[in-house]
Amino acid sequence: MHEDNQTVVKERIYLDKADKDLLHNDLTTIDHALTRPWTVNKTYRRQKKNTWVDDNCGENNNHVEIGGQYYVRSGDGLLMPTHKDQPPPDLRYFKPAQK
Repeated sequence: MHEDNQTVVKERIYLDKADKDLLHNDLTTIDHALTRPWTVNKTYRRQKKNTWVDDNCGENNNHVEIGGQYYVRSGDGLLMPTHKDQPPPDLRYFKPAQK
């Protein structure tokens, strides 16, 4: 963003009126580094098991699912838990390292 530190970010999160299982997230960024305001609408659909799924697929996604558990890949490439007291991944999903 521009070095003048005058960035404005507006966010509006709301449920769809016609479909209560659909959550909208409207995000607008206003900044002097941009030629015009940048707006994106992210949509999330509630699944029957009460979790939200991001319908947007972004670059450099560091989220990993192993055996039904979600982990995050850290900057150094190691798996990190996504919540407190999360069990480590089951090692049977991995082949032993070759030396």
